[in-house]
Amino acid sequence: MAKILIIEDDKDLVETMKITLEEKGHVVVPAFNGGEGFSLVKSQKPDIIILDVILDKKTEGFDISYRIRGDGLLRHIPILMITAINERIPGFGVSAQTDAEFLPVDEFVEKPIPPEDLLAKVEKLLDMKVSKWANWPNKPEEK
Repeated sequence: MAKILIIEDDKDLVETMKITLEEKGHVVVPAFNGGEGFSLVKSQKPDIIILDVILDKKTEGFDISYRIRGDGLLRHIPILMITAINERIPGFGVSAQTDAEFLPVDEFVEKPIPPEDLLAKVEKLLDMKVSKWANWPNKPEEK
């Protein structure tokens, strides 16, 4: 059983992910904006974080990921970034292949997220135990 913090402003999506994850025995802590989310990262110390790209601001998810990596007590927490930015902003895209070098998250996934894909990504991050970005701002070593 893991503690998973979801930082996402779409309440329906949060509820869907919460049900899926709780069915597998995980404890889910929701946050619906960036300020609340970052406060909960600090107070709850989750095992992993599921973080939306666009919250109150278009780059808020990016900003939060940098704040987490900049905090020596939090930077080890794996982050799964979820996004619909690729379809919401024409000509703009985010992916692990193109952005992993400068965006300190461990995995990306496009919304909507099929439950089986969500569970697979969560299990992968839980198996990691420590983010590949734990030594940020240094780039992760290739394995």
